[in-house]
Amino acid sequence: MLWLGPLGNHGGGMRFTAKIALTLALATISSTHLTAVADSMVDKAIVDAYNFRHQQHAQKALATLQAVEKKAGSNAAFHAERGAIYVALDQYDAAMKDCNLAIKLDPKLSDAYDRRAFCYTVSNQLDKAIADYTTAIKLNPKSPMPYHNRAIAYRKLGKLKEANSDMKHYLTLRPAREQQNISAALSNDALRLEREGDVKGAINYLKFQVNDNSPAGLPLHLGTLYNKVGDLANAMKNADQAVRKADKENDTATGLSARNLRATIYSAQRNYVAAIKDCSAVIEQSTKSEPVSALKTAAKAQRAIALTLRAECYQKTQKLPAALNDINQVIKENPDLNAAYETRGAIYLASGKQHKEAIADFSKAISSYPNLAKARMGRAESYAALKQYQSAIKDLSVVIDKSPKDASDAYTSRARIYQILHDNKKAEADLQKAHQAQPD
Repeated sequence: MLWLGPLGNHGGGMRFTAKIALTLALATISSTHLTAVADSMVDKAIVDAYNFRHQQHAQKALATLQAVEKKAGSNAAFHAERGAIYVALDQYDAAMKDCNLAIKLDPKLSDAYDRRAFCYTVSNQLDKAIADYTTAIKLNPKSPMPYHNRAIAYRKLGKLKEANSDMKHYLTLRPAREQQNISAALSNDALRLEREGDVKGAINYLKFQVNDNSPAGLPLHLGTLYNKVGDLANAMKNADQAVRKADKENDTATGLSARNLRATIYSAQRNYVAAIKDCSAVIEQSTKSEPVSALKTAAKAQRAIALTLRAECYQKTQKLPAALNDINQVIKENPDLNAAYETRGAIYLASGKQHKEAIADFSKAISSYPNLAKARMGRAESYAALKQYQSAIKDLSVVIDKSPKDASDAYTSRARIYQILHDNKKAEADLQKAHQAQPD
């Protein structure tokens, strides 16, 4: 007879372990565009709360969700994640309430059934617990802990055959879970170095950890770091490995992030056809049903990244209707995503006609990100096209003051406006400063 250990604790047993923790941690760094999608307040709070919970900061996780509760409305993932936090805090009545609501809103969230099953087990309602664990397993058969905990419930009811069968499934799945735990620990060490400002140290640490047997998350993380320091060759090498590994492991969540990273690199290399292909794959895969609430939220973010990046690639290849269609879809699906308006403003500007619309969209982006250089530069160009020169000068001056890497372009643009205004002295001074501000 297989030994049945204690009921999986609600810190480790009820969560879907390090695989998701690693994926969600990488969701914050996997693309240059994720800053733009991170201001979807409820979605960001769900991901942040998930990470806090996995770092054993349940109260901080709860506070993160409570701060956006009024905006959450009928967001099933919000209630599923809060239910998990309540379980971690031993507040089972509150957890049951949130899990019930999550299941009502989205009957395909496996983790909501898993947490509710734990609550039933605590109250010794074992038949109900088994029913919920069974549903969780049907929705997410690769998650090991529901098998483990259902086995214990079967054992308590004297159903030893069923208990042994479940424990065999658990032991089969456990090695992959343990490998993910190891990978998550390595990635967390690299994240700590990065938070301390030592990105190169994080790269040197991870590059000795990534090998042919590494789960997809590690090369994804390493590729992201290489991309951050501008080493596109090594970034692409690791992004390719992450995509291949994710496909082989059937790890959709990591695959979405890896393809978005690779698309970002392709775009930087001006290989827009390849970038569009990867973005299209992400957009298609993100629509597939995801049984875990936090990963479902992360997939939504990756979809927004892919649509935004594809819109930018379409714009750069002069396919403006397709670009506008993509970014309008982002805004429709993420109405509080103010940064998406920057991309649509750029599309309007590229049309050469819709300057008023461009100004409105750039202004919306700037309302959330006052120092966003691209939006300021775009709005300045639109103002100049409408002969609103002082407004254009004001925006360019902000860029000069707040974004040194964009200062040269801003000085050049401002010099042109001064030339239009026949202020040649200021124009000449700005041209000299533009030359001095050019990066080495």
